[in-house]
Amino acid sequence: MRRFRGYLSRVFLLRLIGVTFAVMVLVSLLDSLGNSELLPADAGTGDRLRFTFLRLPIIFDSTFPIIVFMSVIVTYLSFIRRNEIVAMFSTGLSVFAQFRALAPCLFLVGLAGTIIINLTSPPAGRALTEWLGPEVLMPTSNDSEDLWISEPDMLVRVGEFSETSLRDVTFFMKSGTGQVQSVSAARRVDYGPSGWVVSGAELLHDEVGDAVAPDVWTTPQTPESLLKLQSYPRYLSLNDLWQLYRLRGSGSRPSGAYIVWIIDRMTLPLLALGLLLLGIPVMQRAGRRDTGDIAAVMALGMGFAYLIVDGIFITLAETGVVAGWLGALAPLILLFLAGIWMALGSERAK
Repeated sequence: MRRFRGYLSRVFLLRLIGVTFAVMVLVSLLDSLGNSELLPADAGTGDRLRFTFLRLPIIFDSTFPIIVFMSVIVTYLSFIRRNEIVAMFSTGLSVFAQFRALAPCLFLVGLAGTIIINLTSPPAGRALTEWLGPEVLMPTSNDSEDLWISEPDMLVRVGEFSETSLRDVTFFMKSGTGQVQSVSAARRVDYGPSGWVVSGAELLHDEVGDAVAPDVWTTPQTPESLLKLQSYPRYLSLNDLWQLYRLRGSGSRPSGAYIVWIIDRMTLPLLALGLLLLGIPVMQRAGRRDTGDIAAVMALGMGFAYLIVDGIFITLAETGVVAGWLGALAPLILLFLAGIWMALGSERAK
């Protein structure tokens, strides 16, 4: 069994390398063509190469589940076409035995993917944001909403944010019980050594007469932290996601938008196992003339169906419709249930 496990793992890893290279090259090419309008009008060859290089970690993050699942399918296609799947049947290896043989390898691949994504995607996203602005990583137009900052004595709404300056800023001064006492609007707020300097403040509403916007907004928020609050959560590190999740009331998204990506990234090893469990039963084809092509198409369809369901649940969690933990875990649980159901059906059919 140890030799069998080692053989399956070697075959899978070789297919994984090939599939990763093919997917990254193809998607990078399409991404460069589809997002060329994000570059400045005077961008040269060096800028385009830099853009492509910085997008690679982000593309790897987005395509990692596809890469893992396609690698499983290609691995079993090679077993079918070399009649090695027949040898597995003849030795009495069940679907679950095949799963146990490959599970350690897939778990380690998922763990490596988590580490690679957490180390490479946030710096690449930060570099792209500083170069081209936060809009370059925004998946939808809804992400250009106002930025809210929650302070003990006030709420601050930021309309526009650029480097060290804020524009269209509204201060909602609060009482000790949390009631809004006054509302002030400022044309501009600039970051300096003493804090955020408020310019052109105008009182819009006042109930007590002394709760007006400060001349200097003293806050732990810096241009870097505000940039993280404005960034799409997927492209932040786990540490940043956790820190922003604890800032309840700040940002332009509910706290579930951060916890869903924390769970999503930390469960990548489990996702790899779930995709393996889904792929193995479909690829149990041992006919003399069976090439496995139809089974591969079926498996790919199921894999993309999972990605669609996963995207729906993440969107619901990011908008606050469902809890963040539910948006991250529900698709994974459904994936495992579907894989177990198909594995049991495959065993009954033998």
